[in-house]
Amino acid sequence: MLNRMDAREIIDGFDRILPEQEKALQLAAVNAGKFHASNSPIFTAFTQLQFFVLTVDYDMRVMLRTLLADPQSRVTAEKFLALTLEESDEFIGAVIGDMKKALRSAGNPASTDPAKNAFDAQRFDEVTAQYWADVRPFRDDYAFNKTLREIRNTVAGHIMGKQVGLLNSAGWIASRAAVPRTTDGVMTSQIVGYSVTVLQALLKYSRGLHTCMSMSDSVKG
Repeated sequence: MLNRMDAREIIDGFDRILPEQEKALQLAAVNAGKFHASNSPIFTAFTQLQFFVLTVDYDMRVMLRTLLADPQSRVTAEKFLALTLEESDEFIGAVIGDMKKALRSAGNPASTDPAKNAFDAQRFDEVTAQYWADVRPFRDDYAFNKTLREIRNTVAGHIMGKQVGLLNSAGWIASRAAVPRTTDGVMTSQIVGYSVTVLQALLKYSRGLHTCMSMSDSVKG
């Protein structure tokens, strides 16, 4: 789990970076909308991937800050952190796959993608492989991931499950009853610990994505 750093130090770090991260997210949102139907499948896929990564990154930072600054929020904030964690794992493969497909198509000599020379496919594979390696401890914890899906499906995404009704939501509240509403209690959470693992991997991946591109070639929307 997490090292027991001073919570105030972590919160201050979030406070410094969140305004900057929000601006980056806003720019990514604009690009994702603007290039959704561009004449470059590569650039379309890249802007979608970039927006996905930055969205998960930002949401996780906000919820982790909330948990550390206000441990009393744990019952609610932790379940939505679990939701974001599960959603990120379930769908990041799809947006990465779209990017890989676009890069493969651009490798065809007949490709007319205007961004075909603006991205390094080999470098993309390298930074993507590093991301998967960085999140392997989380992805390989099958028991945890099974529980995470149950939280997403019957606690956070929906209060009622199709098969169990309110049972899992009630179980979530009961399971948190004995957990101290302190920063130490938050820091020992398995959901928080794996969220930090994924957050660190996403930050590295986001930076790595920028090393895959050389925007010397222009792309028209």
